Amino acid sequence: MNLRYKLGIVATAVLLTAPVFAQVTDAMIENDAASTGDVLTSGLGTQGQRFSTLTKVNTKNVVNLVPAWSFSFGGEKQRGQEAQPLVYNGRMFVTGSYSRLFAIDVKTGAKLWQYDHRLPEGIMPCCDVVNRGAALYGNLVIFGTLDAQLVALDQETGKLVWKEKIDDYQGGYSSSAAPLIAKGLVLTGVSGGEFGVVGRVEARDAKTGRLVWVRPTVEGHMGYRFDESGAKSDNGVSGA
Repeated sequence: MNLRYKLGIVATAVLLTAPVFAQVTDAMIENDAASTGDVLTSGLGTQGQRFSTLTKVNTKNVVNLVPAWSFSFGGEKQRGQEAQPLVYNGRMFVTGSYSRLFAIDVKTGAKLWQYDHRLPEGIMPCCDVVNRGAALYGNLVIFGTLDAQLVALDQETGKLVWKEKIDDYQGGYSSSAAPLIAKGLVLTGVSGGEFGVVGRVEARDAKTGRLVWVRPTVEGHMGYRFDESGAKSDNGVSGA
């Protein structure tokens, strides 16, 4: 048996015994409030109650908690920190100011990867340069940016999978809220009401970023549905 053949057997054995983690599904997200081994949505469940059924930490022993590790979001870019972390597959996903996203080892606090969105000159954030969180779906982690884009990254590597423009940042639009996932769609709003933007909710295919429908929240503005090619369908969605 030659060395190359032996190495092939070893490599195959490693692949066969390596743990395979399921991708985040709609059913897992719908059950997020009851599951205790992960945090898949902002608000800890689709109802946003932020309630955990865990009882190991309670009013009697919470005083005994001590730090296990700490993590710095870095130098002059720390600013405000308003995001709720998400936890899955041993990783913590948390957004930072200036449209950054971090993946952290939950046991050690070690940084696994970092994504820094390249922001243009002239962004118009109304209320500091903060971000309020991300969403998990499939093998993706998705978040909005200060220049009004929606970004999807591979959970394991941090590599860009897709990126879609929400609107023109020069018109006052931005995105800082955590997206929500419902039945395979990623739901987002827009920030920038202080600059007179037209508020709306958008639904995109979470796996591809394709726009599915737009629903304005300001009376007198028409919403739309979009077909597979991206064209507006005749079946509109009325404004408020």
